[in-house]
Amino acid sequence: MERIDVTSGRPPSVDRPEGSKALFLTFDGLRNAKVRDKDTRVRIALQGLQAARLWRLLGERLTDEEKTAQ
Repeated sequence: MERIDVTSGRPPSVDRPEGSKALFLTFDGLRNAKVRDKDTRVRIALQGLQAARLWRLLGERLTDEEKTAQ
């Protein structure tokens, strides 16, 4: 398995095409590797149940202050 570390100061985007059962979570950032093109996009497709589980897991790890931050 290859591990790719991505550093991103940009907010992730979430998209769900009309009629799709999957949500797409996208991170744009820079690779933490010695490569020529450091611009990197990681796109993760999640089914609805997986997205709901991710939401719950994130909620368990975030502080109350982080949950209400804009």
